[in-house]
Amino acid sequence: MRERGVHAFSLRECARRAGVTHSAPGHHFGDITGLLTEVAARGFERLTARMRAERGDAEGSSALHRIGRGYVAFAVSDPVIFLLMFHSDRVDRGNPKLQSAGAEAFGELVSAVAAATGKSSRDEDALRFAWSGVHGMAMLLIDRRLKPAPGERASDPLALAEGTIARIVHTIATFR
Repeated sequence: MRERGVHAFSLRECARRAGVTHSAPGHHFGDITGLLTEVAARGFERLTARMRAERGDAEGSSALHRIGRGYVAFAVSDPVIFLLMFHSDRVDRGNPKLQSAGAEAFGELVSAVAAATGKSSRDEDALRFAWSGVHGMAMLLIDRRLKPAPGERASDPLALAEGTIARIVHTIATFR
C-alpha cells in the first residue's frame, strides 16, 4: 500500500510478499475489504497508543495539546495508514473491531477536551472543533499544502502544527 496506494493493493501481491499461498489472506480475512479493515483497526490502535504516550501524565489544557500533537505526529509518520483509517472506501465501516478501535481513539480526545474545559459534561462543540482542527492540520501536512512562515523549520511538520494546536487548545480552554 505504501508503494502503490490503497487502490492498487491486492491480496495476491500481499500473499506473494508474505511468502504464503495466494489464497491464505482470503482464508484469514475473507477478502481485501476484510484485510484492509483489519489494517485500519490496527492503525486506530496505534493512533490511540501514540496519543496516550504523547499525553503522558499531562493534565488540563496540556493534555489536549499533547493529544493533538500525538494525533498529527501519527498522521504524518504513516500517512497511508492514516488515509486508510479515515478516507478509504475499501474498509468496512460497520466492522465491530474497527468501530471499537476508532471509539477508543476518540475517547482519548473526549478525555483531553474534558481536561481542558474542566466541564463534567461532554462538550460536543469543543470536540468537533478540536477534532476538525487537528484532523485538518494533519491532512494539510500530508498533502503538503502548508508552507513554513519565515523562520519556521520547513523539514519539521510538527513545528508547523505546533502554533495551530496551541490556538485550538487555548480557544477550547477559554471559551465560555
